[in-house]
Amino acid sequence: MVENLKRIREPITWAVIAIVAANIVLGMVRLVLQLVADVPVPIAFAEIGASLMNVSLVLAVVVLVCICFFIAPATRHALLVTKVAAWVLTIGVALTAVCWGMGIAASANTLAVVFEFLGGFLDLLIKALAAGSLWVLVRGVNAGRIDTPSPALPELAPAKPADVEVTKPEAATTWQRGEAVGAVWRTADEAAAGAPGAMRIPREPADPETEG
Repeated sequence: MVENLKRIREPITWAVIAIVAANIVLGMVRLVLQLVADVPVPIAFAEIGASLMNVSLVLAVVVLVCICFFIAPATRHALLVTKVAAWVLTIGVALTAVCWGMGIAASANTLAVVFEFLGGFLDLLIKALAAGSLWVLVRGVNAGRIDTPSPALPELAPAKPADVEVTKPEAATTWQRGEAVGAVWRTADEAAAGAPGAMRIPREPADPETEG
C-alpha cells in the first residue's frame, strides 16, 4: 500500500495545484463580472479576496510537495512541481493582498477596519509563508544545499562462486616399465613415442655340459 501511495503522490499534488489555480482564475472571473455589473470596486475586491485562495488547500499543496520531494525516492518531477506550486501560490498571495487592501478601504468605520485588517492579515500571512517556504526549497536545491533523496539502489545478486578448476589427472605415461620387458626399440625417441618395440627373445643359458 505504501508503494502505491508513493506512485500516486505526484499526480495528487498536480491535481491540488490545479484546483488552487482554478479557484484563482474563477475568482478573477467573478471579480470582472461584478465590476461589469457596476458593483463598487472596493466591495467587489473585498468579496473576492476572502474566497480567492483556500488556506486548507494552500497548506495541502505545501505538504504534498514536501512528500514528493523528501520521501525517498523523490518523484521524477519533484523540482518542477515545487516551482509550479510556488508560482501559483505567489500569484494567489499577490491577488489576495490587493483584495485585502481594497476591502479595508471599503470598510465604513474604524472598528470594521481593525477587524478586517486583523482577519485579512493573518490569512495573508499564512499564505505568504506557504509560498515563501516553497521558494526557499527551490532556491536551496538550485544552490546545492538541499539534495533530493536518490532512488534506492537495487539489491545486487550474490556473486556466483568461481568455477572450480577441475584438475585433469595426468595422462599415463606412454609405456610402463613392465611393458618394456621383452621389447626392444631402436632409439629412445621411439620408446617415448609409444612405438611398438620388437620382441626380444631371451637367450637360454648355455648348458655347461654341451659347451664342454
